[in-house]
Order: sequence, then structure tokens, then C-alpha cells
Amino acid sequence: MSTHLFSQAEKVYNQLDIIERDLNYFLNDKSVTFILNDEAQLNQDYVRSIVKHLRYLEVYCMEGKFALERLIATKDIQEEVLEKVLRGVYFKCVNEFFSPKDDLWYEDSRASYQNKMSIEFQREPGNHILELAKLIEPTFQDLREELDYLEAV
Repeated sequence: MSTHLFSQAEKVYNQLDIIERDLNYFLNDKSVTFILNDEAQLNQDYVRSIVKHLRYLEVYCMEGKFALERLIATKDIQEEVLEKVLRGVYFKCVNEFFSPKDDLWYEDSRASYQNKMSIEFQREPGNHILELAKLIEPTFQDLREELDYLEAV
């Protein structure tokens, strides 16, 4: 594998590792009950749906990491195989973060001009979820920039 492809695979792996670790810590540390006890005014079903989607994102990131780990270990991989794995990461992880299927939140495309977080929740998610979104969004942004060329392919 070329040095460029190897370093791209490692970079994406490291980004996924950061996201997965942050999601894992949040999901192991904060239950729906904990969040609702802390902020009783939140909509229980909405918070449950967000936490459920965050679990999916964690699994998608873990799967992408696992696939990249196997490729990096071989050190002799075809460009097409790596591109297929990276395309999966782009569509399953990045797209699911910025545009979740169940419309729990959406991306505000003007956010970068307003110097604010780009994720806008449909309802109030509570401080714990907002803090997590602020934590993982920059890494997802970096990941999207790294892989956005795959959207057109």
C-alpha cells in the first residue's frame, strides 16, 4: 500500500477511535434515567431515541475501525479495497452523524459562518447530550473533510 494510502487509513482509524471512545464513555456513564433525573423536563422518548442512535453510531465506528485495523495490519492492500472500506465509513458514520435517518437532529449548514455547533436538535436534548455533541462534532467534521471525495464516487 502506498505511504499516502497507509497514512490516510491510519488517520481515519484514529479519528474513529476518538469518536468511539467518546461515545463509549458517554453511553457507559450516562443512562437515559440519569439524563432524565438530571433534567426532568426533557421528553423521555426523544432522549431514548437519541441514546439509541448514539449506540448505532458507536457500533458503526467500531466496525469501521475493525475493518481498517485489518487493512493496516496487512500493509499490502489494494487501493480499491481501502476505498470501499472508507466509503462505508463515510456513509455509515459521517452521514449518520450529520443526517440521521430518524431526523432526531439535523445539520445547520450556516453554522460555520455563525461560529456555532452545526448540529441542531429537533427538541431539547439536555446538557449531557449537548456536551457530547460538542465533543464529537469536530472529529466528525475532520472525518468528513478527509473522506468527502468519496461522496461523488
